[in-house]
Amino acid sequence: MTLNDRIAEGLSDFREYVNRRRWEYDRLAAEKRAGEEKLARVKIEEAVVIQTREVFQSAAEKAREQAKEGMERVVSWALQSVFGPEISFEVSLEERREQPEADFFAVSTYGGTTPVRTEPTEARGGGVVDVISLALRCVLLERTRMGGPLILDEPGKHVSEEYARALGELIRAMSEEAGRQIIIITHNTELAETGEIAYRVELRNGESQVMPIGAAPDRS
Repeated sequence: MTLNDRIAEGLSDFREYVNRRRWEYDRLAAEKRAGEEKLARVKIEEAVVIQTREVFQSAAEKAREQAKEGMERVVSWALQSVFGPEISFEVSLEERREQPEADFFAVSTYGGTTPVRTEPTEARGGGVVDVISLALRCVLLERTRMGGPLILDEPGKHVSEEYARALGELIRAMSEEAGRQIIIITHNTELAETGEIAYRVELRNGESQVMPIGAAPDRS
């Protein structure tokens, strides 16, 4: 093989090498462009997800705030209907362990001007807890939009006698406001007498006798 032949062969091998490298370069460049395009799409999708999450968070926060205000309004109305205008209800929303939690407080002035913020269990005895519990059950029941009557077993059992009639009037107002029948089982005659229809049940000679409130019991 002459020198020229060897040079021609070398040039041919070099061109083949360059072509292979060029093809490899083009392939890698195409993969890079595809990767960059995919990355750009992922970043766009990430931005959309972040914005969507912010929208949902904002909507959830607004919904929680609206629920909080509605709950405070209804429960405060219930408390004031029974105990007077010097007491109200407050809900405090906090983030704990990345979960929203609510704390309940009774706010009273006790005849003064400075509000005293306490947990319901520490405010004016158990009667406050009874009224708050009653109001919250009614709120939740209305939000679920479940039909049918509401049955209350011994509502306000810790409410003192002086507030029993006010509690009964509150329950009656709740019934009228919601358009829902409320059935009460109670040993408190003062509370029972606030009902539109009230019956007394007495056990005599092993049998239950049912009679309207105010009627003389049958002693036979």
